[in-house]
Amino acid sequence: MRQNLRAAVAALGILALVATPASSEEGMWTFDNFPTARMQSEMGWAPDQAWLQRVMAGTARVPGCSASIVSGQGLALTNHHCVIACVTALSTTEANYIENGFMARTREEERRCPNWNVDVLTGISNVTSAIETATAGVAPELFARTRDAEIARLERECSNGATRCEVVTLYQGGRYALHRYTRYTDVRLVFAPEHQMAKFGGDPDNFNFPRYGVDFSFLRVYENGAPAVTPNHLSMRFTPLEANEIVMIAGNPGRTSRLRTTAELAFERDFNLPWQIASLSEMRGRLIAYAQQGPDQSRIASSTLQSVENSFKGLSGRRQALADPAGFARVTARETDLQTRVRRNRVSQREVGDAWGEIERAQAAYRGMFYSYQYLEARAGERSVLFSWARDIVRGAAERSLPDAQRLPRYSEARMPAVASSVGAQRPVIAEFEEIQLAFWLSKMREHLTADNAIVRRVLGNESPEALAARLVRSRLADPAYRQQLWEGGEAAVAASDDPLIQFVRAWDADARAVRTRYVAEVEGPAARAHERIARARFRAFGEAQYPDATFSPRVSYGRVTGWTEAGGREVPPFTYTRGLYERATGSMPFVLSQRWIDARSRLDPNAIFNVSSSNDVIGGNSGSPLLDREGRVVGAVFDGNIHSLGGEYFYDGELNRSVTVASTVIRASLADVYGMPELLAELEGR
Repeated sequence: MRQNLRAAVAALGILALVATPASSEEGMWTFDNFPTARMQSEMGWAPDQAWLQRVMAGTARVPGCSASIVSGQGLALTNHHCVIACVTALSTTEANYIENGFMARTREEERRCPNWNVDVLTGISNVTSAIETATAGVAPELFARTRDAEIARLERECSNGATRCEVVTLYQGGRYALHRYTRYTDVRLVFAPEHQMAKFGGDPDNFNFPRYGVDFSFLRVYENGAPAVTPNHLSMRFTPLEANEIVMIAGNPGRTSRLRTTAELAFERDFNLPWQIASLSEMRGRLIAYAQQGPDQSRIASSTLQSVENSFKGLSGRRQALADPAGFARVTARETDLQTRVRRNRVSQREVGDAWGEIERAQAAYRGMFYSYQYLEARAGERSVLFSWARDIVRGAAERSLPDAQRLPRYSEARMPAVASSVGAQRPVIAEFEEIQLAFWLSKMREHLTADNAIVRRVLGNESPEALAARLVRSRLADPAYRQQLWEGGEAAVAASDDPLIQFVRAWDADARAVRTRYVAEVEGPAARAHERIARARFRAFGEAQYPDATFSPRVSYGRVTGWTEAGGREVPPFTYTRGLYERATGSMPFVLSQRWIDARSRLDPNAIFNVSSSNDVIGGNSGSPLLDREGRVVGAVFDGNIHSLGGEYFYDGELNRSVTVASTVIRASLADVYGMPELLAELEGR
């Protein structure tokens, strides 16, 4: 009896935590719905609308990450790990920028990143009513297709020239926003430190603190062959931060799942995450073995290996958060509380209906097609640039002949220019590295779908995964002129091509499309329709003062410069200092200093702040985001979170979740005293 009573009291305590909208520093807020009054009440200060507009105009989105525009000549600050793919692409045996870093001391030395773009948000419009009107009365299995057609229309009518428009789904379908961006497609590398310094501490220090990462880089956006004029840039502050100082983060958090249902998160915990973690572990082993073959192989693998290791550790942390009974209890309590509120409101009860049951049935349907959908469609040819080009060429040719409303979302009129740019990119291709990616994908597909599967037989024919991969990488698609010829030639050119990869994709693309159609009809559409109804009930229960899940779209979070206390009582301070870098260096990887940093020790202030911990709510995608002071000045670039922040996919814990930033103080010291970049520093200081 007493055990049951304690359990009931504990459950009530958890419900109390979720019975009100977000509190403390929790939340990744949109620029048009920032909780000014709440922050003012909690922190004693909050930004006004002019501050938010100025910061929105000075922050940017880069592939997979965030950035800030920090000069009037298009200079952008982000993380090294955000530009490592560009650094790798520009590197050669003779000019190894991964090992030696990249320093453009003149504008003429700045090098263009292949197939890169930088997006700056310029406007937000609410288009919820347009999408709700288009999808009203549509059957669940047709909902996603109808919604996507309306999204394509809205994006097409808005996009023009350098203006790129994107409809963003918020609150799991409760709201839809049309974002207008200025897109820069000529992006050039200006500065990147040595890889070993950017990721100093490597995987052991990843998602941990104290940290000593020099994880920053600079890009520049160009227009018409000249540096872009960017008067709405942010300025940098190089004076030290103080403990407990209020700080803001503006960026593009990738994805959170705080509004998803327990059925969806149980599927993640028990099925999707274990599969992804196992795959990443095996791929990591293959990449390490390849990198150990020599310096060129190490350089070629560096970008992919860092991404795989980061994903492996991040997903493992998320799996642990869901597998922890206390962690999953938070998810369950949040949902139970909303369901209780729905049952008490007849309007909500009538509107929601069996939404949670519909999502649960969609997850059951997903389980039956999961591996087919992943290996044939969602993750087909993952990490192979040759396969990506081949599929885009084949599908792009077919989709261009269709009305915009009937196309796959990737190939809509508004999004087609980005696909064309990718297909035409001047990007180096390493056949042996491509072979590793293709062979791994094909072998895992055969393992999970089985060799007896009719589609697997169609994909592999009589070849082993390894033999087929070796044949496919002999494709001519490494030649951008040939890719352009196929792209411009359309369906006739694709049909006539004897390229092995083009023929390979064509042979089973109908099977991939079929499983995608089934997924949209049985999983995505019904779940999206149900989530839309749940979102309306949530608005009715809690009002508009809540934040949506992250969707790799611009957000703002607030917090303070602060450390935390571990469960055992260990205090973790908010700062690390330059002296700690040298104390941590062992001379063995991953704690190896570059020669530049060894030589610069006597010139550096040992007490200068290096990395910073703050309580801002962040997630993957925030990498490169500017950390801002109350005046909107950039005081660092976010590059990580602590180990507790991994559970931030599902919930925020204000006592433990922390973001980690490379401070502007070490950025300045690096440019002035380590790398000798006075012109770049003068530009940052407005001189």
